[in-house]
Amino acid sequence: MSEAWTVALAAAAAARVTLVLGANDTGKSTLVARLAGALAARGRTVGVVDADLGQSDVGPPTTVGLGRVRRPIERLADAELLGVEFLGVTSPATCLRETADATARQVRRALDAGDRHVLVDTSGLVEGRFGQALKRLKIERVAPDVLLVLQRADECEPLLGALAGAPRPAIVRLPAAPTARRSAAVRRLARQRSLETYLAGAVPVTLDLGRVVARPAPGGRGLAAIEAEGALVGLDARDGRTLGLGWISAVDVGQARVTVETRVQGAEIAAVAIGRERYRAA
Repeated sequence: MSEAWTVALAAAAAARVTLVLGANDTGKSTLVARLAGALAARGRTVGVVDADLGQSDVGPPTTVGLGRVRRPIERLADAELLGVEFLGVTSPATCLRETADATARQVRRALDAGDRHVLVDTSGLVEGRFGQALKRLKIERVAPDVLLVLQRADECEPLLGALAGAPRPAIVRLPAAPTARRSAAVRRLARQRSLETYLAGAVPVTLDLGRVVARPAPGGRGLAAIEAEGALVGLDARDGRTLGLGWISAVDVGQARVTVETRVQGAEIAAVAIGRERYRAA
């Protein structure tokens, strides 16, 4: 057992909410999975929030996912999926505040459900104006007790400098895992495969837009996108919860109807959130 692992586990075990930061391919998801499993092995209830819209393991891409870990796991994808919040994009650049707010809501849901520990995985966007703004918003909204920061060099230091001297969160710096960096093409393929797995078994459901509200997702382009076949959509219950995802396969403008391919029961759907991303079924 390495010294870094011992330090990380001790910090997470002493905290209610732990948020993990780091650039792409630094080992964030693996660390969250290992920590969640180790804490669950101690008999503690552990919630995990996946706020990486592009490479989500808890729930499909374009969402902030909430899961629970009850036993040791190998991958974050092995967590029990409790719910997702659809944002409609794979990059938070167009909806920084909405991404941070969705992350905070999932953390609160885990805490309200009685989870003793909540671990938050984040995207690799940590550098530059957008990356620093996104992470500052997430830290502000989530209010974690501890930041576990994985770095190859000092890429997160401009962000951490703004937190210097604050009583919370505590900052624990850790070396990045020696993992291979993935290309943009590999990441796109991983997203497509993740969506294919999530949407497997989808069937056509025709929705009457006189009964079902259509609106842009937080990262969407507007309602004009509803006319584009293949638009990825979030399907909401009356209370605003995302029931699941689907994609538009047909639009009947004259009858004000839209057909989506989904595993969600049509009678449960009260609203359709139109995302920016497109889905191409295999």
